[in-house]
Amino acid sequence: MRGYFADELLLITPSSTTPGVCLFGEVIGTHKGPLAIALAEQSLRTQEITVDLTGVHYLANSALEILVAPANNLRPPQCLLVRAPTALGLRERVAARGWDRMESLRLIEI
Repeated sequence: MRGYFADELLLITPSSTTPGVCLFGEVIGTHKGPLAIALAEQSLRTQEITVDLTGVHYLANSALEILVAPANNLRPPQCLLVRAPTALGLRERVAARGWDRMESLRLIEI
């Protein structure tokens, strides 16, 4: 990635405030590659990787799986911090899959 990714649905940018990425638009399953690359690059640099979804208005379940996959590979104290609007319903969606028990995944709803 080394910067940005953009298509007609999604924009991924490096975060200017924390180690991580910011997403804007709609995240669907076809974004698996760019999102995985962006997260992998960040995991080499920091203990806490932030994924800011506050600019996302749709997140497909397949895209949610893309987000959780890197968290499975992180070992404490390394973790994935996901900031998301409450409207995406991530807390319920994550809990329904049992991912809310992962030490390496933290969710903050805004």
